[in-house]
Amino acid sequence: MNIILKSAIDLLKDGCMITGGHYRILYDTDNFNKPCLNPGTIKSFSFAVTLYKIAETKGLKVGIGLLINDIGSSFCYGGGSSIKNKFSRKNYDLPEEYLELLASEGIKKDSVWIYWEKQIRNKGKKIFLKMIKAKNNSIEKRINGYFVDDIGGYGKIILTRRSDKDKYGIPACPLIMASLNIVQEKYYSSNINFYYIGYNNSKNMPYHFIIEKGRRVSEIFGSHIKVNNIYFNNIDN
Repeated sequence: MNIILKSAIDLLKDGCMITGGHYRILYDTDNFNKPCLNPGTIKSFSFAVTLYKIAETKGLKVGIGLLINDIGSSFCYGGGSSIKNKFSRKNYDLPEEYLELLASEGIKKDSVWIYWEKQIRNKGKKIFLKMIKAKNNSIEKRINGYFVDDIGGYGKIILTRRSDKDKYGIPACPLIMASLNIVQEKYYSSNINFYYIGYNNSKNMPYHFIIEKGRRVSEIFGSHIKVNNIYFNNIDN
């Protein structure tokens, strides 16, 4: 069995959300609504599908999820063109490669819980503002944004980037990743996330330090979900 799957199986338990295959949607005129896939992102979703099936055979109650960057720019930095306004989440269908993986394991496509980055980002902003209102002493305003102090860990972690249109700034990657954990905690006690971090996936995912900073932010904000991030950059492992 694949070494990555072996390590993930040991983390399986009831109430676990399994995610993989995260990608960005392209909004340019030549590739409208085209998913930004590569062999690594597909492999990442394959890991999630296989692990979900293994959990089912073990009688565990788990979920399978997918984070999609529907903002239109590189992962969690906002942006995108106006053409994205035509995009419909309601009628969105998963990429054919992902549907084939689900079908191969007899998993219904409706089983996949889609986490839209735009919604996760907005939720993260609400969580941040709640912390500001509660006068969280670990949050500090600086000239280029707001930061949280991870004493003895990553130090100052950026939460929002300065914006002339919003005095509290625009949510940064760590806050968005923290928000994803907090949103999942509503229904799940742990998660297992497969992240492909190969050099050819920079358009989809931030590097692993940002993801781990997001994990720390969710913990600092009081989240108790057990976050298990599994990274790989070689699809042949």
